[in-house]
Amino acid sequence: MVPAEVVLDRWVRSELRGRKRFEAYLGKLDLDQLESPSLRSLLAVIQDTMNEALRLEGVNASGGVEHAPFHFDYLDVNQRVVNAHAIPHPDFLFIVVTMPLVETLLHASEALCTGPATVRVLELNPATVRPEAVHGLLLWLQLAFVICHEYTHHIHRHSQEAGPGSTGVWSEFLDDAAQGSIDYQAQEIDADGYATYLVLTHLIDGERRDSALEQLGRADATDDLADRILLSCFILAVIGFFCVFPPSDIDGIRIYRLDHPPAPVRIKHLVQVVGMWCSFNRPALQEWLNPMRLGELRRAATGAIWGTTGRGAWSAQVAFLSTADGNEYDKRLFEAFNVLRQNLAEGDATSVVEEG
Repeated sequence: MVPAEVVLDRWVRSELRGRKRFEAYLGKLDLDQLESPSLRSLLAVIQDTMNEALRLEGVNASGGVEHAPFHFDYLDVNQRVVNAHAIPHPDFLFIVVTMPLVETLLHASEALCTGPATVRVLELNPATVRPEAVHGLLLWLQLAFVICHEYTHHIHRHSQEAGPGSTGVWSEFLDDAAQGSIDYQAQEIDADGYATYLVLTHLIDGERRDSALEQLGRADATDDLADRILLSCFILAVIGFFCVFPPSDIDGIRIYRLDHPPAPVRIKHLVQVVGMWCSFNRPALQEWLNPMRLGELRRAATGAIWGTTGRGAWSAQVAFLSTADGNEYDKRLFEAFNVLRQNLAEGDATSVVEEG
């Protein structure tokens, strides 16, 4: 059988780059060509870890739907194309991210780990914390979230629709954010929800727990404290990812044309899904994660990513969402999400949903 990375490289070169909007795609990224040995090593470890997890994925994870094997990889481009894709291929279900997206997350995770509030909100020990190790963990969390998000587009069969202006490939970020729709946004929060469950389970209840605590310099933490630190780290990383792109100006018309819900909406949904995960797995964390603590994590993430430049746009989005138009949008998004949830249930596909 031809290796997945070879199939991907050939397909990108022979098929994908000939399509509109993909002209800058060169093929699979050769990690050996990266100048930084540490980045090369980190990305290789992330790829190997994710592909091993995808290889172990059983058919029950996709609701009993038979599918081709999954493969995660990085793509080389000759322009600053910041994107991730879920690509349905006859032989493999590919999950790919472009190198410019990796670089974007690299800078975002660095800003998060060096933010003045990070050590405090993560309850780290200044005497034992190693910023470069925290940086690596935050980058891993962001990439893991993106990969699991794209994985959800596959197993929930979003990629069959592939969004507006589709060429058969699910593109996470459209060329024009105004090409989106309320149904497209509902699929995005569905993917956010399942990605949250997958990453949290692996981080707090799975194999990543001990190594993550070592990276944070808190291998000596009690179980309860370790749970709090890891959950905070996840929330900080994902909110940071949501804030990578500057907030869009929205009104009662433009908001329905976005390709993703505004960051405050994605954060609201993230918090709801985190609460559900905690209620099933760590009830004590659900009580600990109060609005004041969530506010501290949000301010730490937005302050590190935006500084003071994005506060005005953020405040404008929050203000709009509290208006009658904003409430109507929230209602319609929830209705679209409920339709998606019902369709997934009828198709016996796995879904994480918000209740009430």
